[in-house]
Amino acid sequence: MIDLPAGRLRMILDSAGNVVSLKNAENGKEYSVASSESPFIRIVVEGKAEAPSSLSCDGETGTLTFAFAECGAQVEVEYANCLRYAAFEVTRIAGADVDTFVWGPYATSVAGSIGESVGVVHDGDLAIGIQSLNMKTVGGWPIELAPLFDPADTERGNGQPDPNGGGHSPSDMKFPYSACTAWPTAEGSVLQAFARNRSKAARRTVWNLPDVPVAPIGGEDASIAGTKIALFGCPAGEVLDTIEVIELREGLPHPTIEGVWGKKSPGANQSYFITDFSEATMADAVRYTKQAGLKYVYHPDPFGQWGHFTLKERSFPNGDDGLRGCVKLAESEGVRVGLHTLSNFTTLNDPYVTPIPAGRLQTVGASRLASRVEETAADIEVDDPGPFAARLFRQTARIGNELIEYEAVTDSAPWKLINVKRGANGTAASAHEPGTEIGRLWDHPYDVLFPNFELQEEYSERIADLFRMTGVKQISFDGLEGLYATGQDDYGVSRFVRKCYDGWGDEVINDASIVGPNYLWHIFTRFNWGEPWGAATREGQLEWRLANQRFFARNFIPPMLGWFLIRTASDRFEATTLDEIEWVLSKAAGYQAGFALVAEMRILESIGNKETLLEAVRCWESARRAGAFSPEQRERLRDPKSDWHLEAAGEGKWTLYPVDRSKPLVCSPSELQPGQPGGADWAYYNKHGDQPLRFCMRVTPSYGNEDAAVQRPTFYTGNVYLTFDTEVAANHYLVCDGDRVGKIYDRNWNLLRVVHAAADGPAVRSGGQTISFSCKFIGNPKPVVSVIMMTRGKPETVQAPEL
Repeated sequence: MIDLPAGRLRMILDSAGNVVSLKNAENGKEYSVASSESPFIRIVVEGKAEAPSSLSCDGETGTLTFAFAECGAQVEVEYANCLRYAAFEVTRIAGADVDTFVWGPYATSVAGSIGESVGVVHDGDLAIGIQSLNMKTVGGWPIELAPLFDPADTERGNGQPDPNGGGHSPSDMKFPYSACTAWPTAEGSVLQAFARNRSKAARRTVWNLPDVPVAPIGGEDASIAGTKIALFGCPAGEVLDTIEVIELREGLPHPTIEGVWGKKSPGANQSYFITDFSEATMADAVRYTKQAGLKYVYHPDPFGQWGHFTLKERSFPNGDDGLRGCVKLAESEGVRVGLHTLSNFTTLNDPYVTPIPAGRLQTVGASRLASRVEETAADIEVDDPGPFAARLFRQTARIGNELIEYEAVTDSAPWKLINVKRGANGTAASAHEPGTEIGRLWDHPYDVLFPNFELQEEYSERIADLFRMTGVKQISFDGLEGLYATGQDDYGVSRFVRKCYDGWGDEVINDASIVGPNYLWHIFTRFNWGEPWGAATREGQLEWRLANQRFFARNFIPPMLGWFLIRTASDRFEATTLDEIEWVLSKAAGYQAGFALVAEMRILESIGNKETLLEAVRCWESARRAGAFSPEQRERLRDPKSDWHLEAAGEGKWTLYPVDRSKPLVCSPSELQPGQPGGADWAYYNKHGDQPLRFCMRVTPSYGNEDAAVQRPTFYTGNVYLTFDTEVAANHYLVCDGDRVGKIYDRNWNLLRVVHAAADGPAVRSGGQTISFSCKFIGNPKPVVSVIMMTRGKPETVQAPEL
């Protein structure tokens, strides 16, 4: 037996190289799973996975030598006890041509929190973790091998984990088994990583396409030798402390935000403002950002081309220098600038594509021309139809310097591409000789192509150079999944991001569209998933956003709630209201999560309540970042059905009100008897205490009649009337905040006028009551009136903790 300490974890291997014990060195608790075979390493030779047959250990050098009887391989692994963790590195492989090397999977009985990205599992007491210590070591399981543990296993857990990352089933995992460094099983969990021999050409499933040819790469990372992991056990509360030690000792990326390691920095999950600023509007964008109390302003679509990442001329007429000027202006006001990218997505207008396509665009596969192709030929004969039958998007191929687009490939020989568009995308049609290579290009519904592994290096260099030269300090690698097209799996993703990280300088907040491999956990600051498009604020991807919080918790990632939109009124949606923004802000406070607030510059110019909205962001974010909300308050704030209002109450103090908003109470003329005056009686329940009447009344046109209106809207309850002797037009609002003042707004919350009732309004008593409404309807067809009643509960104190 070989005893290998790894921090608080004590790992024991038998003479065959199996992990037979995983113990808590402090109390002796066993965490291995007796029913699961758990070889320390595996190798894959000619497509077949093999476990070692024997293990010997050199006590002086710490070298573990694994022998494999069937293929004849010997693998030497160097072990180092680094006190808080153990490091293992493959130093030599002999006796066989190994295609893939696998660390584990290591089966544990831990069934509490399973961090699929960070590679850490814990039960609240002991945490057990694996870390990839270089890019060639990929967290997960080789996709071409059958999973050792059933990814569909849902026996453990109920699929509804607690928000703090407690026990969960595979149904709650964000990514497939092959991409996960840790995975829940029926008996607990597994930890796993692997490395490939990338110096050889191969065929495997790539980005869900089966049997794709993968080109070899060069360099040190192409070989398996040097793959390295860390294993550790530590108290569950010391996971980040332990990983930070590993990062610093092993030379892993260790980014800081505001001078503190990114995974611990309070600045890592700060909220930010997204708007389409330009050289001409940068000062306004900075002003809005500061009004919201935020420190980062971020451009969602700055590039006219993806590939060369050329800035849009209309927004940045001075190109990179213009952007640098924007950054300097922002920094002079204490604001930093960020940009959105689509990683390696390559637009069809980019010089890598047109007028002469780069020979380094990624292909799904290649064939050769079976006969001469004339310049005007509409059908093209090829010797292998396979690459052209792959289900992608545009059906684009490259022959020399020409791009073509074909309608279909024939079902039988002779194999022909039919109804071919020649000289596609601004390239030149020309004749081609038999035997000329024709490559099917990898494309995507975003109407883009992708670079191969070699060309993607230039993309990384351009991004790094742009950030370094201009001083931009925030990026989102959207579309990061496009890097899978190279066939180099998560290694290709790690290499792309690492080259950007190495080149852009210090303290760049970065996130991505996918979690990325275990290695990139160290670089990524956070992930801000959740989009606002095409849905109401309270509905847009809500379940996705909440599920993300569980993912962040179990993976020790700073929490973020996603993007939220400030919008003007449209046929589908009303303009953004204060209660919508406070709903977002209360959820962010509840989860202690940051978010992105999205507003186009033209929206901000036309919406009348922008100052109110931005001030609310400042108020709530100041309290959240000060740690002012108690754990009990945060728990209640997380309820997606709850509404809240926060007011500043002095330095480091705030007042929090629970708010109840009724469903729209509707008065429709279509429901009235002929000759009956306009009115309705609404049953209303006030779950809070007695208080003045607060409401928001909306007048909505019927059948597009925007000339309609209502006159003298009157509310009655408790024997008291509240009448506003005014007219409220279609698409306008009347708002009363508990007094005799009524404010009339247009559909985009621009204040039109203030009106006053003759007397104070009624009180809304606690409990059930009837509220009567009446008005005179003007126009035909008549408009519809809807009213939302609002009450507030007892105020609560919110106070920043004393330092």
